[in-house]
Parts: sequence; C-alpha cells; structure tokens
Amino acid sequence: MNDTLTAWVAHMMNQLVEQGVHDIVISPGSRSTPLAMAAYLHPQVRHHIVVDERSAAFFALGLTRSSETVRPVALICTSGTAATNYFSAVAEAYIAQLPLVILTTDRPHELRNVGAPQAIDQVRLYGEHVKTSLDLPVPDAKAHHYMGQGVGRLVRLSMQAPLGPVHMNVPFREPLLPDIEQLKNLLTAVPEAYGVAYARPVPNDLTRFKHIVAADRIVFVVGPGTPAEWLESIHTTATTYHIPVFADPLSGMRRFEGVCANYDTWLASEHSGEWLPDAIIRFGAAPVSKRLNQWLDDTTQLVIDQPGSFRDPSSLATVVYGDARDYLTVIDTPYDVRYANRFMTFERVSESAKHGLRGESALARHLLATSIERLFVSNSMPIRDVDTTLAAGQTINVLANRGANGIDGILSSALGACHDTEKAALLVGDLAFYHDSNALQLLKTHPGSFSVVIVNNNGGGIFSFLPQAAIEPQMFEDLYGTPLDLNVRGFAETYGLTYRLVERPEDVRDAIETGVHVIEFPSDRAANVLAHREWTASICDRLTLENGT
Repeated sequence: MNDTLTAWVAHMMNQLVEQGVHDIVISPGSRSTPLAMAAYLHPQVRHHIVVDERSAAFFALGLTRSSETVRPVALICTSGTAATNYFSAVAEAYIAQLPLVILTTDRPHELRNVGAPQAIDQVRLYGEHVKTSLDLPVPDAKAHHYMGQGVGRLVRLSMQAPLGPVHMNVPFREPLLPDIEQLKNLLTAVPEAYGVAYARPVPNDLTRFKHIVAADRIVFVVGPGTPAEWLESIHTTATTYHIPVFADPLSGMRRFEGVCANYDTWLASEHSGEWLPDAIIRFGAAPVSKRLNQWLDDTTQLVIDQPGSFRDPSSLATVVYGDARDYLTVIDTPYDVRYANRFMTFERVSESAKHGLRGESALARHLLATSIERLFVSNSMPIRDVDTTLAAGQTINVLANRGANGIDGILSSALGACHDTEKAALLVGDLAFYHDSNALQLLKTHPGSFSVVIVNNNGGGIFSFLPQAAIEPQMFEDLYGTPLDLNVRGFAETYGLTYRLVERPEDVRDAIETGVHVIEFPSDRAANVLAHREWTASICDRLTLENGT
C-alpha cells in the first residue's frame, strides 16, 4: 500500500483537527478518496456527506455558525468542475467573514492543461474571494512538514479578524487508496483552543473616536456580524450613558431590553429628519433596513472594523480599527436622556400596534412567538418582515446570508446553521426555496426538529415594492414577478416529508410546535404591498401626534 500517501493525509487531517476544525463536509468522488477517507475515519471529526457540491458548500457555511461562537468548517470535493459549485458559498463566506476551509482535490501537476479528464485549472480558483490560496505538491515525504505548516497557517488565517475563507488545492497521483488500518492508527490529534484575536486600536483611531463621541447626541447602530463578545459591553455603555441603540435583527442585540427594534417603521415618518443624531457609531456590517441606512447618510458616521475589512457602502464614514470594547471605555459622560426617551416612545407606539399586522408580516410575528430557538431567514421579503416584527427582548437567534444577499443555498445554509439546535425553522419565499429545493434531502436526516416555512406568493414579492412594479404588467411578470406555480406539497412528498398548508398567519404556531417539516403559507403580492404600506402609514400618523407632544 501507499505509505507516503497514508502518512500525508493522516498528518493533514490531524493538523486540521489541531487547529479547531471538527466538522468536515464531504462531497464524494474518486480523486478525493484519500482525504475523504481520512476525514471519515478520524475519531475527532464529525463528517457530513452531501452529494451536491453547491448544497455542501452552503451547508458548511451554515455550520460555521451552528454554535454560539463562529468556528472553522472544512469542505472536501473531487477534481474538475465539482469545485466550481462552491463559488457562491465562498463569495458569501468572504463578504460575511466566515471561516470556510476549502480543500479541492486535484489531478497531479503533469495532468493539468494537457486534456486529461476531470481536470480544470483549480489553482487560485476563487481569486479575490478567499483570504489566501495554496497549491500543495503531491504527497512527498520531503514535503511532509511543509504541508503540515501550510494547513496550520491557513486555518489560523481563516480565524484571524476579519475572518474569512481559505483555499487549499490538494493534488493526488494514483493509486488513491491509503492503507486503511495504518491510517486509523495515525489519526489522532490534540485540538488547541483558538479564539478570534481582535486588533487593538492605534492612538490616532482612538483620537478620532473621542472627537466624534464628544457630540451632543450620538446613536449606536449594531449591524449584522457584530462579534458576540462585544454585545454586552455595547449594551452596558449605552444603558449607562443614555445612548440609543438601533439593533439590526441579525446582530444578536435585540435580545436586550431597551434597544430600538422598530426604527424601519417609524423612520418612514415625515418627521424623521428632526430626530437625527449628531453622530452615529456603527458596529458590524451595514444594517438590513434601507430607511435606516438612508437616514444615517445625513449625519456623521464612525465604523469600528478590523484591519483588512472596510464595510462602508455609503463612502461617508470614518473607519477605525480594533476591538470595540477598547473604544467604549473612552465614553465617560452621560448624554441627554430625553433624546433616548423620545425613541423609546416611538418604540412603544410601534410595538403596541403589531397586533394589526396582516399577511406575510403577521406570519413572521407568529413564527417568532413559537418555541424555536433559531430562525434562519431568507433574503428579499422574509428578512424585512423579521426586521419589522422581531421585538427587543426576544431571545431567539436570527441568522441569514447577508454577505452577498443572494437567494441561492438558503435551505442548505439554514440546515447547517441549525444542525446543533434542538428546534429551529427557516422562513423563505417560494423562489429562494426553489433555488435550493434539493437540500430537502438533508432535512430527512436533520438531527433536530426543523420546519421550512415557505411564503408562496408565486414569484419575487420584493419587486412589487420597487419602481419596476410600475411597468407594463406582462413585462413585469415575465422579468420580475416570475411566477413558477410550484406544487410545494409535491416537493414534500417526493422527499418523504410532512406537509401542511396554513392559510391564517396564526396557524403557523401549531404547525411549528407539532414539528411539520414543510409549511406553506399562500400570499398575494399586491395585497402584501398594500398591507405593508397601510400599517406603516398608520404608525406614522400616530407618531405625528406623539412628535407634537
């Protein structure tokens, strides 16, 4: 048997485990045989077999967030076009700053670019969408330590802020079978504890921060991807010094009482310009709410980020780098509590009116009131409905793919992110569900209770809110509405899953609590637009009265 190959893949797998990789997603194939076997047999690896590479990549992306702290997850695929199916998930991981470790197996160097079957150019395949890429030599005793160092370096880099994906291209020559008994004996590792190390602020950045927080009225905006380690300090500082906190639904910040959760509604008021702060401090990525982003464009902004990351789509902010907790210690003087209290009044007005929500928004509200611990939310309308309905003080963990904001791979991502959660759900539209419907195969073996709640408005509902909705109706339907007339029940039956149609928003509660796999809620796009606009207008009318007093 091939002793060099066996020792090579054993050492590679041990290095992955030592650096904190415990979950590996394998899409089976021939060229990946030695590496897949090592992952399959390693006693400290939890392996997941996902046949479709695109689904596998998004499932792995979800797994990076399956626990309270982000952790690296590895992918293994065979040579050829298999690796190209990872690309969408890799792009999402890069923008969302999630640590995917991509292991693409390959033909040996002498079989590249010579017409050999199942061979494409895999070197630096993902371009600028990974933090770094390494093309290994074929297994060679003389390169054994080089390979081990390379694995360790790449995994550690994936976990250095800003986090992100790394790519290792791993070529193998035939024969591809390792010595299985020898491999079993070599597979042992001592995992080391690696956390995320955040940079310390440099003096100039601290000076910039001090200057901006010296303003009379400031606001904290906590966006998606804000490190969980920062949230308590942000809340404590805000509470102590009377600073309003605008908490994005994906920030984890809405679990705290007293934060602003309804701003997307009350910022629609004609008086919103009167409530602008002198400066805002943003943590994490830009928030989901378009109204909030537009409102912030009219004031001074400071973003706390990490070296190598620049998340300011407005091009208006001062960007500083380092651990937010170091910056927050600078604030030592209370602000005028009347400014914060005004926003709390708006919050009470909006929250008290939520019983009047209808249709898709009402569905989201009832879903958030169930016993699920985690909710994964699709892009387009579902995330906006959750933004509207998730209240301050609700402890449910809400996740979404808000890096590239795509609708591909949503079900796979959700199943990965909720793999270690006892009871969870996905809220998704019919188009995003269709894009990743083959991931229902993974739901059959999901270890916990998981429900897919499909808002079926027969097309792309968000376009009905956009200027495109004013064009000629047939052109709109063909280019934007894109009705598919899906038979959702048929999808469930194909995969042997339970199904329920719910026609009233409140009925989703019983379907969730009884563990129905696929829940369909029919909706009308035009009626949904009207319901959204009428409810927002009613809140703005009430706020006009409050603003006057």
